[in-house]
Amino acid sequence: MQPFLTDSPCSRQIKGMSVSPGIALGTVFFVADRESPACTEKVADTAGELQQLMHALDVAGEELDSLYRKAQDSADNSVADIFMIHGMMLQDEDFRARMTELIEKENYSSVSAVSKAAEEFSSDLAESGSDYIAERGADVSDVVNRVIRILQGTNAMSLPDAEEKVILVANEITPSLTLMFDRKQLLGLVSAKGSNTSHAAILARSLGIPAVITSGIAYDNSINGSKCIVDGLKGTVTIAPDKEAEAAAVAGQQRYERELNDLELLKNEKAITKNGKEIKLFCNVGSLEDVDAAVSCGCDGVGLFRSEFLYLGRNSLPSEEELADVYIRAAEKLSGKKLVIRTLDIGADKKTDCIPMKDEENPALGIRALRLCFERPDLFEVQVRAILRAAVKGNVAVMFPMINSVSEVRRAKAFVTAAADDLEKRNIPHADRIETGIMVETPAAAVISDLLAAEVDFFSLGTNDLTQYTLAVDRQNEEACAYCDSHHEAVLRLIELTCRNAHNHNIWCGICGELGADEVLTERFVKAGIDELSVSPNSLLSLKRKIRSLE
Repeated sequence: MQPFLTDSPCSRQIKGMSVSPGIALGTVFFVADRESPACTEKVADTAGELQQLMHALDVAGEELDSLYRKAQDSADNSVADIFMIHGMMLQDEDFRARMTELIEKENYSSVSAVSKAAEEFSSDLAESGSDYIAERGADVSDVVNRVIRILQGTNAMSLPDAEEKVILVANEITPSLTLMFDRKQLLGLVSAKGSNTSHAAILARSLGIPAVITSGIAYDNSINGSKCIVDGLKGTVTIAPDKEAEAAAVAGQQRYERELNDLELLKNEKAITKNGKEIKLFCNVGSLEDVDAAVSCGCDGVGLFRSEFLYLGRNSLPSEEELADVYIRAAEKLSGKKLVIRTLDIGADKKTDCIPMKDEENPALGIRALRLCFERPDLFEVQVRAILRAAVKGNVAVMFPMINSVSEVRRAKAFVTAAADDLEKRNIPHADRIETGIMVETPAAAVISDLLAAEVDFFSLGTNDLTQYTLAVDRQNEEACAYCDSHHEAVLRLIELTCRNAHNHNIWCGICGELGADEVLTERFVKAGIDELSVSPNSLLSLKRKIRSLE
């Protein structure tokens, strides 16, 4: 994300990464980082500090409840869920216990205890191996800054005049900061930190605010009050644009809005080719707010619920009740549309403190996903019971990752039978029969897909891992990325073989990897007979348009 200059001497255009589409022209409102308090202040009156902390946590909880209600009124449920998650962070037992311990046993001040516990919590998230979970560190900062502000008695930030149309610029933009502005006033966001999966990015997309992440500008008061163009289509930011650039930005936003309106007309249409072939369009999700986004874009269902996101970034295992609650809520949000829940896919690049794992020389080929669940049946049993409990509330299916043999499928299905028996004995409502599928993400699974198809109800091709295992390229190795060609003919032929074998056994076959949204390959997938494509919510309508254009 290196800056570059335009030809105009009056402006400078900086390249970045788009996290929310659209184009906006406004005036920069720069927000400086709050100075982090020291984590080393010690006190004598620990009882008083603890009392102050508990009061601040209560006040922060009340503020988050207010923001939750505001988000429900001004945005959609996915935005409100962000503040529900912030509230859950405030109530996190490990987090509260650590702050209390720092005050009572180590004589930290309340502010220092909050700051130090947050540092430790964010570090755990950063080491999870998941970009999505690592991005929750920004949410920790948002929550902690709120608590520290209350403890220090600091006044809330003063806002610009209501009539001024602003581009919010900050080193790190948080959901709370975004919602301080009236939607009609806030036109765009620019941040140095974040990613496509950060909650600020999710919020920006939900509100329809263009947003770009770039390190190429000076995040200080020198840019405050400057005219600014945020181009969330090209991923650029232009400071002090000339009149020609301003006019181009306005025209570009108008074209984008027309295209959005055209795509919006497709929301309730089916993805049917011109010769009548229908493709089901599902979404990949990792949280309840993702489910809201999937429903909002008119999906046919959820083709991949990444259950590992409920484990990452925490020190204790989620209970059966916690898992069941999330799955039930997801099923209810989908109102009868299919919800495919993948069992725990931990290992390789995804690690969590709540599941200790041995260091492996090549973890991508080691004890991961279903192999880990077989090693830790206690983990597997809890997951499957939670899924069966959710299946009475909606159209829920279970999917097993990293399958390589018929014996593995049968072993996994035996856990489903045992889980149902256990729930029956405990008189807990559950599904007696659940649709069962597998991820096809290794060459072995693809080659014997004729045998595997006789054991399950559906296939879902995980093209990210299928590519790396077929081509013997570590997809986490940046130096080898040039060799990780997902369009390689070997990968595409394995996909086609898997689809043929699925149909020969009268089961459906979908794709839930990144290739599902690759419109260059859409026609080939349709001709191969792929029944379903599961993609991110923001790719769905464009993919639907592509399918409807095919003969």
